[in-house]
Amino acid sequence: MLTENLPSEQAGKFSKYLIYAIGEILLVVIGILIALQINNWNESRKQKKQIHTNILSIAKDISNDTVLQQRVIKSLNKEIKAGELLIPIMESEKQIIQDSLNFILKFNNLTSVYVIPDETNTWSLLKSSGVLSEFPDEKLLGMLQDYYNTYFSLSSNFSNSANGSRLEIRKLKYEIFTDSDHKKFFPTNTPKPPSKKAFEAIFNDERILPLCRFISSGAFYFEPKFKSINEKANKIIDYINKNYKPL
Repeated sequence: MLTENLPSEQAGKFSKYLIYAIGEILLVVIGILIALQINNWNESRKQKKQIHTNILSIAKDISNDTVLQQRVIKSLNKEIKAGELLIPIMESEKQIIQDSLNFILKFNNLTSVYVIPDETNTWSLLKSSGVLSEFPDEKLLGMLQDYYNTYFSLSSNFSNSANGSRLEIRKLKYEIFTDSDHKKFFPTNTPKPPSKKAFEAIFNDERILPLCRFISSGAFYFEPKFKSINEKANKIIDYINKNYKPL
């Protein structure tokens, strides 16, 4: 060994120095490890806090969704009732209208066009950032994945299949009615029935009845689906409110 070639006093000093140096190195290494551990702990704490914040943000997004969903459900219900009134009259031989104002208002209900805004900013951010792989709540994650997958599909299907016919009948409304007749019931807070010619135009235009059938049947199809997605949304909101308090 190196110390064998040194005088005993020098060898002792060198050994002490070597032990001291090793101790210093160990202290530095331990300090670095502790610093890394503290940094990792801080980063983990920040990440958990950010995920918690994102979850609360998702609850807000879905809460906004439920407001729109309720509006759509209400409108679809009106369209179902409109179809139940209008179609039998239009399909009958005599085509007798008992309440002309109610008839024209129900007809106007079939011309609503829906715009479903994108309230998925937080969810899209989580998906694109890769955070979902480390999502801390498997139950909530499953609920969110089911909700958004179903809602994306429903929104796309509804917009593509429903709005086209409504836009068409909305356009026809301006085509077959005179401006004065149209202004009697739309837009106004004091609607009045239009002239007899307006009702004759509805019955005589061969495009109207098929569109009424299509819109009414579509409303009958989509209403329960929007009710179902609305129930899922409310369950998620209840779960988040119960398990994730504001920071």
